[in-house]
Amino acid sequence: MGRKILLEHINVPNINTFDVYRSKGGYAAVEKALKTLTPEEIVEEVKKSGLRGRGGAGFPTGMKWSFLAKPEGVPRYLVCNADESEPGTFKDRFLMTKTPHLLIEGMIIGSFALGAKTSYIYVRGEMMRCPTVVNNVESIAAVVPIIRDGGEEYAKIGIGRSTGTKLISASGNLVKPGIYEIDLGLPVEEFIYSDEYCGGIANGKRLKAVVAGGSSVPILPANLITKTINQEARLMSYESLSDGGFATGSMMGSGGFIAFDEDQCIVRNTWNFARFYHHESCGQCSPCREGTGWMEKVLHRLEYGHGKLSDLDLLVDVSKKIEGNTICPLGDAAAWPVASAIRHFRDEFEWHVTEPRVSLERNYGLANYADPLPKPEPVAI
Repeated sequence: MGRKILLEHINVPNINTFDVYRSKGGYAAVEKALKTLTPEEIVEEVKKSGLRGRGGAGFPTGMKWSFLAKPEGVPRYLVCNADESEPGTFKDRFLMTKTPHLLIEGMIIGSFALGAKTSYIYVRGEMMRCPTVVNNVESIAAVVPIIRDGGEEYAKIGIGRSTGTKLISASGNLVKPGIYEIDLGLPVEEFIYSDEYCGGIANGKRLKAVVAGGSSVPILPANLITKTINQEARLMSYESLSDGGFATGSMMGSGGFIAFDEDQCIVRNTWNFARFYHHESCGQCSPCREGTGWMEKVLHRLEYGHGKLSDLDLLVDVSKKIEGNTICPLGDAAAWPVASAIRHFRDEFEWHVTEPRVSLERNYGLANYADPLPKPEPVAI
């Protein structure tokens, strides 16, 4: 049975209220932090815990906090990144609506540890020229049990450098989609098929592919999601999911776990991801601004039966031009799903070119229509 730390009291009636949260030990970590610990000791506890950023990149939280500059006469800030707009990820809004005081308590502890003048939850902009730490909702919430129980105790949970528990937003073709708190290191196969977690693939179908950490990570086919390329069990950890690099691995990311059964169209789902990143691109970097538009446009015409075989190499080339050439990681996040989908499911992309009517009938029920095939709506770039 997986332990519950962040979700320990999630089913307690009215746990979202101050009095009930307090009655369950809420704000005890704040009392401990303010009365018995210095800011430096709090940062050290978070370091000992091995907590890694739960928003996607997995950067050590304690190390991030220790890096914050200390300029004279300039305020410091803590920002909790509750944007969570990535497809397939919904754990943070669950935490905020079900147990908001856990996040608030974590913010108080983090603010004290960092000497923050002001702390913010859910922002899209940046503070001008002032030292600021931005952490994910789950990362901030995890500080509470770390300070309450100690960093070394927290670090006993998990495996290797992937310490603690992780919230997973499980969706797609699963018997029991939902929010799960797992010990890092849980075998992926157990997470998918165990009755304690997702209960297997819905309607008795076979697993085809998985997005293991939100739409920004490489897609993995079924044969690589339960076993690594070396035939070792694939684990729900930062290291195991990335084993083999992007050729045969993926990333833990934000914990948005999307399962696709054998009937799901990879081309259609990849196009949906590309649409999201094109919409989210701010347009500052040319590779991202132009590249995400091109990827959406090309995937759109492939999906609607107007693609060419040369489009596949074009998509791979565009993804390579984006990756590593943008100021922020959104460009990489847009490129990786497309490149990995073609790498692992190239035959399905080719099938959309050679048998467009079959793919359209499967995805949209278009069995009878006149030539030529209906053209998709134009996509602006």
